[in-house]
Amino acid sequence: MINLTDKLHAYKSKLFDLIHDDMSIGLQSEHLHNWLELLKECLGIEEAFLYRSRKEDFRLLQSTEEREAPAPPPLSRSCIASCFRDASHFVRNCRDSVFHAGFRFQTDDEESYVLLIQGRDAMETAEADWLSSFWKASDQFMKHAWKIGNVFEEERRYRELFKVTEVFHSNRDVQALLVQIIETLREVFPQDTFQILLSNDRYDFGSLPIKSFDFEKANPFAMQAFVNGDIELDEGSMLYAPLRGKQGIYGVLEVGTASHMLFTEQKIEFIKLLAYTAGSALENAKLYEQSKRLISDLQLINETSHQLNLESRLSDTLLFLKKQIQRSFLPSAIGFVLIEKDESATLEQSSSVFFTDEGQKYISYVNERITKDRDSIFLGDVSDRIAAPDFLSLMAVPMTQNEALIGFCVVLHTEAYMFSFDMYKLLQSFIHHSALAITNATLREELEHLVITDHMTKLYARHYLDDKMETAMKEDRLGTVLLIDIDDFKSVNDSYGHQIGDEVLIQVAGLLKDIIGENGFAARWGGEEMAVYLPRLERKEALVIAETIVEEIACKTEPRVTLSCGLSSWGKYESTGPQSVKELVKKADEALYIAKNHGKNQVVEDLDTRLLIK
Repeated sequence: MINLTDKLHAYKSKLFDLIHDDMSIGLQSEHLHNWLELLKECLGIEEAFLYRSRKEDFRLLQSTEEREAPAPPPLSRSCIASCFRDASHFVRNCRDSVFHAGFRFQTDDEESYVLLIQGRDAMETAEADWLSSFWKASDQFMKHAWKIGNVFEEERRYRELFKVTEVFHSNRDVQALLVQIIETLREVFPQDTFQILLSNDRYDFGSLPIKSFDFEKANPFAMQAFVNGDIELDEGSMLYAPLRGKQGIYGVLEVGTASHMLFTEQKIEFIKLLAYTAGSALENAKLYEQSKRLISDLQLINETSHQLNLESRLSDTLLFLKKQIQRSFLPSAIGFVLIEKDESATLEQSSSVFFTDEGQKYISYVNERITKDRDSIFLGDVSDRIAAPDFLSLMAVPMTQNEALIGFCVVLHTEAYMFSFDMYKLLQSFIHHSALAITNATLREELEHLVITDHMTKLYARHYLDDKMETAMKEDRLGTVLLIDIDDFKSVNDSYGHQIGDEVLIQVAGLLKDIIGENGFAARWGGEEMAVYLPRLERKEALVIAETIVEEIACKTEPRVTLSCGLSSWGKYESTGPQSVKELVKKADEALYIAKNHGKNQVVEDLDTRLLIK
C-alpha cells in the first residue's frame, strides 16, 4: 500500500509539472500522449487507452500502444455503462478483464472521457481510497487541461477570424473572398465539411465547394436561413449560416459535422461571426464590382453611341452593334428585325438560326409581344412560352423612333437564366441609342437609292450607270454595253394611251433585270431607251444575253413590243477598241441606229469600226 501511495505522490507531482510545461497545448494529441506515458512511468501499468464521447459512442482518442493498424472500433455507451455498473467514476476489472481498471471523466455537459488501463500487477492491490485519489487528481488535470485547451482553441479561432477580416477589408474580389472563407474554415475546423451556396452568381470555382443556390431544390433549413437571415440547425448534423450584408443576403454557408451535438455554442458563435463578416465583405465586393461594371457599361454605351453616329451604312451599323452585343453578353444568337407597313424583315446581319424554322419561332413570338405591348422582353426560361425551344434565355428590345415601332433586337442563349438583369438594362441602352442611328442609316440608304434610281422603272439612273462604266474601265479588263430602244413606242402611246405606255416601260424594265440578273446593271437611258452594262463578260457571252433580251421581250410583253439593241465592247489590251465611256456609248449608239433602220427587233454589234447586221 505504501508503494502505491508513493507512486500516487510521484504521479501528482509530475502531473503538476506536465500541466505547467504543456499548458499551451491543452487537450491536444501531444499533451494527452505525454499524460498517458506519465501513467506508465509512475504507476507501472502496461498500456493506457483514452476514449472520448460527445453524447455518442466512445471513440479512441489517444493510447500508449504503438500501432500501425487502424484504430479499434468505438465502444458503445451501453458497453461502458456495463463496465462501470453502479460506480460513477472508477472501476476495476472491467470489460471481461481485458482492461484492469477504468476511470470516467466529465469535462462539460456534453463531453466525457474514459481512461482504460491494462496492468493487473499495478492495479490489483489498489484500494478504493487510492483509486478515488487517483481519479480526483486525474479529473482535476483533465478539467484544467480541457479549459486551457478551450481557451487556446478560441484564441486560435479568433486569431484566424482577425486575419481573415483583414483580408476581407482589403480585398474587393468576390472569388478571392469566397476562397478565403473556405480556407479559414478548413483551418479552424479540419474535421468538418463546408459548402457555400451563392444566390445570383455565375463564377467558375473549379473544384471548390461553391455552387449556385437552387431555390427550387434547396434544403428547407438552408432556405430558412436565407429568408430569415438567422443560423439554422437541422437534425442531420448540418448548420446553415446566412452570408448577410446590410442590403441583403448573398448566400448560405453550409457546415456539416459528425453530429449536431458537436456544434457547441462557441463553435456556432464563431461560424456566425465569420459568416456575417464574410457577408459584409461580399456585399462590399459586389458593390465595388457593380460600380466598376456600371462605369464600364457607361463607357461602352458612350463608345457605342459615338461609333454608331459615325457609321453611314445600315450594314456597318448593325455589324458594329452585333459585335458589341456579342462582346457584352456572350449570347448564342443575335437577331435584328425591321418593321415597315406591318411587315417584318429579318436582316442579313442576324445569326443564321433566325433564317430557319427554329429561329422563326422566336421572331414570331417576339414580334407579336412587342407589336402588342411596345415593351421589352426579359425571360430566363421560355419553355412555357415556346414549344420545344433550343434556346431558353431570351432578351428582346424594341427599336422606336418618334414613338413609331421600326423594329426590334432579340438575343438568345441555349441555357436558362444566362442573362442578368444588368445585361437586360445594358441591352436596352444599346438599342435605344442605336435606334436613331439605324433610322438615319435606313433613310440615308433610301435617299441614295432614290438618287440613283429611276422612279418609274426602278432601273438605275443614267448618271449612276455612267459612273459604274467609268470605274469599270479603270479597274476591269473588259466589258460590254447594250443600248436598247423600244420599237415604235410612240404608236403604243397613241394606240393605248400614255398610262399603258408607262406600264410597257415597267414591264420591259422588269424583264431586263430578270434576264441580266447578277451579270450587270440596267439603267433608263432616256424616254423609251434603256442601257445595260455587262462588266467582265466576253463579247460572245454579252451577245447571247443581248439576243435573249430581244427574244424574250417580244414574247412576254403585253401589249407586245419589240426591241432594237446596239452592242459595243471594250478591252484593256485592244488598241483599236473604245478607250473611254464616251467612245463606248457612241459606238453602241451607232449600232443601235443601224438596228433601228434595218428592220428593228434585232441586235447589232460593233466590231472595231465596222457595223455588221445580224
